[in-house]
Amino acid sequence: MNGQSVADAKGFVYEPVRGPKRKIEFEPRSDGGFERIEAVWNGCQWRITGREVVTTMRRI
Repeated sequence: MNGQSVADAKGFVYEPVRGPKRKIEFEPRSDGGFERIEAVWNGCQWRITGREVVTTMRRI
């Protein structure tokens, strides 16, 4: 992510006090929902650690 601390509108990157950087992205799906993708930085690239289909999202 070129050292950015915040991803674009589809997700975000955060750095916990302990451990590597993590990111959460929301990719649009053809059915109108989203796929939530979680990943952890391993020093060279993002490794996906989880994903699930999300049917509804809203700002809080």
